[in-house]
Amino acid sequence: MKTIANIFIKGLLFTLPLVITFGLIYWLFATAESLLKIPLQLLLPEGWYVTGMGVVSATVLIFCVGLLVEAFLIRHLFTWLEKIVERIPLVKTLYSSAKDLMYFFAGGQQNQMSRVVSVSFDNGIRLIGFVTCDEVSLNGDDDLMTVYFPMSYQVGGYMVYLPKSRCEFLDIPVQKAMQQVLTANVRRPQNT
Repeated sequence: MKTIANIFIKGLLFTLPLVITFGLIYWLFATAESLLKIPLQLLLPEGWYVTGMGVVSATVLIFCVGLLVEAFLIRHLFTWLEKIVERIPLVKTLYSSAKDLMYFFAGGQQNQMSRVVSVSFDNGIRLIGFVTCDEVSLNGDDDLMTVYFPMSYQVGGYMVYLPKSRCEFLDIPVQKAMQQVLTANVRRPQNT
């Protein structure tokens, strides 16, 4: 019975990441298609709409918004709209959190979390963290850094002000360290 459970768990470990990845991609495509299907059917002559045009239109639309944001006048308009959104209590929290998350996944973390540090505690306990700001002044203490400690298997973590002397800089790429932290350094066997 234990062998059957082990085989099932191995199958689950192999298929679950695939299902999650392709499920998310399918959800994104299906959402884009369903949101843009009706407007496209209204704009195009009857019978011209083909499944997939919604996804292509969403991609083109997002690219065009990116181009507009690069334009000087439009960038100021978006900045003005952001300031309005950031004044609405609940919307402000949701918007800024979503914006920070997208910035993180889009590669902005390379600029913000440029270095990996290890911080030692009592009994030899060490945590891996990411420096988000080198120079912080807090209540007259100017020798501080902001270090972010993400939690494994969760979207969240702790932001801590630490003296620079408590941080040991590690020679590990940020992406590799983040992968270790987020997966609790669980590694799959090499023969699978």
